[in-house]
Amino acid sequence: MRRNLSSAFTFLLLATLTHAAETSSTSSAQAKPAPRPAESSSGNSSSKEGSKPRKVTKEKTSITPGDKASQSEDERFTSARKAAYEDTRVAELRVKVDASKNDESANKAMRAYLKALYGKMRSIEPSLEERINMTEAAALRAIPQ
Repeated sequence: MRRNLSSAFTFLLLATLTHAAETSSTSSAQAKPAPRPAESSSGNSSSKEGSKPRKVTKEKTSITPGDKASQSEDERFTSARKAAYEDTRVAELRVKVDASKNDESANKAMRAYLKALYGKMRSIEPSLEERINMTEAAALRAIPQ
């Protein structure tokens, strides 16, 4: 049972990453990378030896409707998926999947969970309906009937 579920999630992850790679390769071919700043040659090498690596933290920013248009498709898909995970109905179905006793009931619960998850994502981000449909179809194909 766990093997089938992990295979389904692996396939889902692979499909999402493949789609992300395809869309980013077409957009990165058009965008030029920013030049890296040159290192200073002030002869201050002792500060480099004793310095500790810095931790880079992402600042959490709130997304306004105007910023939504400037986000990439992947970012919008990810934020819609995260918001859908927080839905009570989706969370209840996920618990049901985890609590299922045999493969048949696990597969049935997983199908219901995925349909609810992607349905919620469609309601959150209607502009991504085509991508959500493709990802849902791939995930449902990966689950044995």
